[in-house]
Amino acid sequence: MNFRNIVVVFLVVGSFFAINTTPSFAAPEEDKLTGRQIMEKQKELHKVSSEIEFQKMVLVDKSGTKETRDVRRYIQEQEEVDVFRSLIVFLQPADIKGTALLNWQHKDQSDDQWLYLPAQGKMQRIAKGGGRNYFMGTDFTYEDMQSEEFDDYKYTLLKEEPFAEEGTCYVVEAIPATKEKERGSGYSKRVMWLRKDIFLTVKVDFYGRRKKLIKTQTNSAIENVKGTIWRAKKTLMDNFKVKHKTAIMVVKRAVNEEIPAKTFTERFILKGEHTQ
Repeated sequence: MNFRNIVVVFLVVGSFFAINTTPSFAAPEEDKLTGRQIMEKQKELHKVSSEIEFQKMVLVDKSGTKETRDVRRYIQEQEEVDVFRSLIVFLQPADIKGTALLNWQHKDQSDDQWLYLPAQGKMQRIAKGGGRNYFMGTDFTYEDMQSEEFDDYKYTLLKEEPFAEEGTCYVVEAIPATKEKERGSGYSKRVMWLRKDIFLTVKVDFYGRRKKLIKTQTNSAIENVKGTIWRAKKTLMDNFKVKHKTAIMVVKRAVNEEIPAKTFTERFILKGEHTQ
């Protein structure tokens, strides 16, 4: 989760979509890979032209009370400019049905994000300063659901170590590389565990602006979708700061299938077609 990480990031469940400016990865020997080259290799191996997922989401508060949601997620690459557009739609429960988040990635500027709330009947643009806010009661912020431009971060390979049953992982630290990114981000850094065999992120630690660990995302039930493309069927975001968790299970997934361009438009959402 993506899902500007899909490392994830929200609802990406183990994916990673990023703007890649002339990759520096040139197939050096594995023991000589830099942090950035590892991230670029991840994008190279797991990139898709489109993706559709149906998900079960469970929110768990500090008392153990659970709330279940049904979610549909679309992603499509704009091939001519190597950027992505995504749409997240809540289908259940009834009180949030139709709520949607539309994201347009850009190559030379921040993503555009719009939130649609059916009760208001209009698209609300998410301001740049709103990226730190949590999305619809989940433990993912709007920032987590944006794309990630490599030049915005300094990636450092910290070490290699085993992680659970996932085998040996690269441990890569990502720190904002510009003052603008540092001011706009809710995180002082992220530390990511990527499986060395398939370059897929299986864990992310998020550190707040005061440099304390505030939440951890783990991706599990890893499966081979097609060719070099791997995905996690399960994602858990454990928010230690507010003692809340968001769990996601992918029920169905399709990659590299055609999605009508209108899916990623305001008109598609305002006409209610996104819930059909």
